[in-house]
Amino acid sequence: MDNPDYTIEHRKGQHLSSEERHDIEVHLRDGWSKYKIAKHLNRPYNTIKNEIQRGTVLLYGGKVSRYKAKAGEKKYKENRYSSTRKHRCLETVPFLQYVEKMVREEGWSLDACWGHALKSGLFQREEMVCTKTLYNYVDLGVISLKKH
Repeated sequence: MDNPDYTIEHRKGQHLSSEERHDIEVHLRDGWSKYKIAKHLNRPYNTIKNEIQRGTVLLYGGKVSRYKAKAGEKKYKENRYSSTRKHRCLETVPFLQYVEKMVREEGWSLDACWGHALKSGLFQREEMVCTKTLYNYVDLGVISLKKH
């Protein structure tokens, strides 16, 4: 195989794919048990059980509950979106402007800017981001500096 990262073996910690969700829907409709579906997909029983719970919708005025792969995928994406850490760019704009100014005008490093701002009392810690975040912001283009 050309791709060394590709494997047919299940690796722990991977999320269900949309194809696997579709398989769950089809097999449930065929009358398979959660346990049998888990064995078929080579997944832990709890993963399948939780996915079925996540994607179950009420039909016919709440009289029938059924698993729908699209509903499970939608709920998964909603949960995934809210699980990521948010950037603090807007909260720290004055500090980021200060860093850009000092790097451009004085030729300081990001570490030197952070240390000077803290030591001189220009900003409180809550108004700043750490140096690792500063470097990440440079990589993301939030701070428009060229890497040396």
